Amino acid sequence: MTQEELAKKTKEELLSLARELQIKNRSRMKKNELIKALNHIYQQTRTTTEAQAKAAAQNIPPEPVFSAGLSQDRYPPQRSEEARFPLPSSYNETSITVLIRDPFWLYVYWDFSQEVKENLEKEFGAWNRTPLSLKVWEEQESGGIEPGFFNVSVNPATGHWYINVQPNHQYTVELGYFRPSGEFVSLARSNTVITPRATISEVVDEEWMIVEADFRRLYQLAGDPQAGSVELAEAALRRLEREMGSGAVTSLSSPFGQPPAERQFWLVLNTELIIYGATEPTASLTVDGQPVPLRPDGSFTLRMALPDGRKRIPVTARSHDGNDVITITPEVTKETY
Repeated sequence: MTQEELAKKTKEELLSLARELQIKNRSRMKKNELIKALNHIYQQTRTTTEAQAKAAAQNIPPEPVFSAGLSQDRYPPQRSEEARFPLPSSYNETSITVLIRDPFWLYVYWDFSQEVKENLEKEFGAWNRTPLSLKVWEEQESGGIEPGFFNVSVNPATGHWYINVQPNHQYTVELGYFRPSGEFVSLARSNTVITPRATISEVVDEEWMIVEADFRRLYQLAGDPQAGSVELAEAALRRLEREMGSGAVTSLSSPFGQPPAERQFWLVLNTELIIYGATEPTASLTVDGQPVPLRPDGSFTLRMALPDGRKRIPVTARSHDGNDVITITPEVTKETY
């Protein structure tokens, strides 16, 4: 096919031909680029056919032709070298930082200024002889007990260390050294961290609690005497009262009198909706008219009960100066069968 014939075709027809010939990046090409790439393929095909015919006549195997189907003056694009900036081995500042790895381990890293290192070398004769130590201050999260501490000796050749600790405790680490007299000299003090609990959280989100009026409605629907499910409703009631002894189910009583013996098979179902997003950290946010606190990075997460039917949930963010307001309203539908 000649270039003039290709120019008479529409872009959709050219894309179809490019798809058949497996030309790369065809969807990004303009019409003239498609014509150029297709014409390049057809010219190579004609050249290969002529070479094969000539080789067959002379009984000589043809030379292979390799092509990506793209014009050499445009593809592939030139790659630019990324500038690399090596990190310095030291920032010439005496500091120490603590990070939490898990409930039982802290990761600590530090750095020294050149002036501090020179003074310690003069005092102890050599840097590797400096008796560096980490003074780890420990306090329970709830407080009430005097904070204690323990020391961890570290090698001057390293700039980081792992420290074994306890869950649900508050820790601050001092970087320093011991003088020959036994006195500890602090050079830097770290940030304070609180290790997480190693057990399930004791916090119960109120959004997960069953409202008594909603439970009564579910209970009445499940406890229709004509449907013969009184035993099921009573069993569900007792089971939920046992498992939610925190007061979520408070004063429920059976509308059908004393039930028969409890049955073992039962089912209770409920659903929740999770709403999450982000906005400017300084903005104020409301969901369905209720204020929602933002995290330091401006993100938020909200769980709410999802009843049957259609529900519109307007989410409004207002800038700190009050000049900008954005509202997004998702609409969700729940049907239970």
